[in-house]
Amino acid sequence: MLKEKQKILSKISYNQLSEKSFKKKIFCGEFFVIKKSNEILKIIEITEYYFQSFFNQSLKIRNHRRLISNKENDRFFKILQIRLKNCKIIRKNFSDFLSKIGLKTENTFMDMVSLRYSPRVGKKRIGSLVPTRAHRDTWASNIFSQINFWFPLHTVQNDNSIFLAPKYFKKKIRNNSKSWNFNSFKEIKNYPSVPVVTQKIKPKDLVSFKIQKGEILCFSGNHVHGSKIGRTERFNLETRITCKNDLKNFNIPENIDSYSNSIKNSWFKNLKTGKNY
Repeated sequence: MLKEKQKILSKISYNQLSEKSFKKKIFCGEFFVIKKSNEILKIIEITEYYFQSFFNQSLKIRNHRRLISNKENDRFFKILQIRLKNCKIIRKNFSDFLSKIGLKTENTFMDMVSLRYSPRVGKKRIGSLVPTRAHRDTWASNIFSQINFWFPLHTVQNDNSIFLAPKYFKKKIRNNSKSWNFNSFKEIKNYPSVPVVTQKIKPKDLVSFKIQKGEILCFSGNHVHGSKIGRTERFNLETRITCKNDLKNFNIPENIDSYSNSIKNSWFKNLKTGKNY
């Protein structure tokens, strides 16, 4: 376990990567942090601007104490989420970031960039921005070449970031993917956004880590992961990509415990043409 934690804490510059080396690492279960880049910092800057516009206060973590769950804040967060997901400048900056780590954007299909929020211990969530229980993203999408990118809008510590359970990368774990339904999530209040783990994971099997503002965590969507809730609240952005060529060029993770038959190709749009995966 110590070795895994040490591997997580190592940080890589984008110019140390190529598409082949990056994807080979990800698809075999490695996960790592890419050091600060201007593109990621620009995305954070845009998000901070929108946040300031809606709430008339800074996104700096120490100023969040007045944010509570009420009808007005819930409505603002819903609008903010839509604005970020449809922001062409954010998408362009993320596309440029992917190019810097060696990915061919004409072959890359990307999900929307989504805002996530985790309250500090003992506080209520705001609107639909809820901490996520342990899950694999591939249970919802059924796209096993999916790569996840997770980055905070401010520096996060081990206790309020994200956790992974690397032990289960190639090991089955009980989950509710057979009964979960995406349409139910869209229509039913408080319905989980993804299928989740239904067994207990031992704390010793989890890893979490500190990530600086402007850094970005990369890992396979096949990794079991979820939200940490700590002494301070957290805002972060996340998105996912996939490439059709990956199916023949790399050994991607196999489906070992997804019981859903629905493949969400429409979630991923080509960065050049906008067409579905």
